[in-house]
This record gives sequence, structure tokens and C-alpha cells, in this order.
Amino acid sequence: MILVIALLGWLFGVGINWLADSLPFYRKPAVPRCPACTAPFSPIAWFAIPAVIARLWRCEYCSTRRQTRTLLVELLAIAGSIGIYFWSSSPGSFWLALLVSAVFLLIIVIDMEHKLILHVVTLPAAVVFVVLGYINSEMSLGRTLLGGAVGFGLFFPLYLLGGIFARNIAGGQGDADDEVALGFGDVTLATIIGLAVGFPGVIEALLRGILAAGLFSIAYLIYMKLRRRYSAFTPIPYGPFLILGAWWVYFWGAAGLEKILGM
Repeated sequence: MILVIALLGWLFGVGINWLADSLPFYRKPAVPRCPACTAPFSPIAWFAIPAVIARLWRCEYCSTRRQTRTLLVELLAIAGSIGIYFWSSSPGSFWLALLVSAVFLLIIVIDMEHKLILHVVTLPAAVVFVVLGYINSEMSLGRTLLGGAVGFGLFFPLYLLGGIFARNIAGGQGDADDEVALGFGDVTLATIIGLAVGFPGVIEALLRGILAAGLFSIAYLIYMKLRRRYSAFTPIPYGPFLILGAWWVYFWGAAGLEKILGM
């Protein structure tokens, strides 16, 4: 059974890589291509692990190496699917967790590489998460929708404030407004996190994500200061930290908040 789960996780990893390579450029799935010369990969090179085994890790036209990320994502998807299998108490919860985690991993990859959270990912994900919340015996449609509304309600004002701050800074910083403003993609991500974990879990998920982002930013600032390479308004992808908070609540719960709110 573990081998079947590993194979399933690998296929999800292949799909995540495929979408991460095409959606930022075409906004739709496309045949995997070399990022340097745009030549299509041979079919076996669509899959990172077989490509490594077959020694097809370079583009056959320009010899550019494939991104290490593709191999890491496939391996992480395999490990994650096995971990979810041991975590889940039923086939239903396994499939729910696997789908949610696959969407979140895709968002992380794209955000880290392109600093984008694409609506072509989050909008379909919102629909899927509403359906999953409806069929999930541990959730309800009401808690799912309320979680999404709270996620949007918490981050949309931050997005507006970030835009005001960016416009004020832009007067002396050129195009700094593109670097410091909280993107609307972060708002849609907060919304689908709320749909995934429901209410009140969305509050703890976002707070954990904000805390993780803050701690990382402080550590990064100290590191760059010590190396004397600090630059103000350096953009840092925010999505991965929010998703870490969402994963925490999804798999380990938000018992503290639920107890406080009597839920």
C-alpha cells in the first residue's frame, strides 16, 4: 500500500511541477519547456525522477540544466503523501488532505520563484475547497464559508493599507510600490486558507503565518546586515509563511481557539 501511496504522491508532484512551469507564463497548462530556449522537453524529461535516472537532466537543444526544484517537489510530494497516509484516519480524510496540500505546494513553488499568487490557481481552489468543506464530516459549509470570509476580511484592509504606504514611499523610491505593497494575491490566499481550515482555525493559521514571516524577516535582516548587503524594501514571498500556518492548523488543529470560542 505504501508503494501505491508513494506513486500517487509522485504523480501529484509531477502535476505540480507541470503547472508551476506553465501557469506563470501562459496562465494555462502547457507542454513542459526549457526555461532558457523554450524548446519542448522530451516526454521522459517531463518527469524529474525518471529524467535523472535516464540522464536527461539537460535540455537536448541548449544543454541548460533542469531546475533542481522539479526533483525536490516530486520527492517532497512522495514524502508528504506517505506522511498524510499515516496521519489520516480514513480514506476520505486522506484524499481531502492530499488535495489541499497539493494546491498549497503549487502556490508555494510559484510564489517563491515568481513572487506571484495567481488567480488562475486560487479561484478554482476556492471552489474546490468549498466543496471539500461541504463533504468533510469534521467541517460544515457554514464554518468553511465563514473561514473564507474572515480570511478575506482580515487581509483586504492590510492590502489597502499596504497600497497607501507604497504610494507614499514611491515618491522617493522609484518603483518601490511594486515591492512593498501586499499583493491582492495574498488576500485571495488568506481567503482560501480560511476555506480550507474553516472558522475559527483561519485566525490561528494566519497569525502563525504572520509570526513566521516576521521571525524570518528579522533573521534575514540581521544576516544581510552582518554581510553588509542589506537593501531596503527587498521583496520576500509572503505566501509560503501563510501556508505553513495553514498546514499547522489543518493537520494539528486550533484547539485553543475553538475552546475559547466554545466551538
